[in-house]
Amino acid sequence: MVIIFGIEEQLLITFLFVLAVVFGALRISNVLKSQPASFLLSIAIAAFAAMYQPFTTTLWTYMPSLTWFFIIVFLVAFVFEMFGIRKGGAGNGPEAMVVNAAILLVLLTVGWRIAKTFNIVIPYIGDSQNLLFLIGFIFIISIFWSAMKGEVKGPLGQPQPRK
Repeated sequence: MVIIFGIEEQLLITFLFVLAVVFGALRISNVLKSQPASFLLSIAIAAFAAMYQPFTTTLWTYMPSLTWFFIIVFLVAFVFEMFGIRKGGAGNGPEAMVVNAAILLVLLTVGWRIAKTFNIVIPYIGDSQNLLFLIGFIFIISIFWSAMKGEVKGPLGQPQPRK
């Protein structure tokens, strides 16, 4: 291993990767309102993760797949920012629902093709057909849930009481 400033490369990359993922997740979820508190918690978790050898070994085993996963996630986040969906700008009406459904359909299709190509078997779920069924079932439940929670509009667009 190449040693950078007295630290092994594998340890440093594991630390930085976990730091970036945990800090990004904390900032997006807004669990901690303070950015410095989120950063300190991220440093602590990254330090523990980098020192835990089984985690480091597993991370380095799956690093190529994780790299592509995060490239796709950042691409989707960029598209959301570009269309104003993530911040709630233009993403409040039926247009946002159509864009979200189109993005979900594309990602689901790509994921299903990759699962079919590489013959992926997921523990407790099975093959890609079972996963596709599960995602479709969750999607249909979410449609019914959003319809149940939605407002009933009258002929002039005013909210009407439910009957």
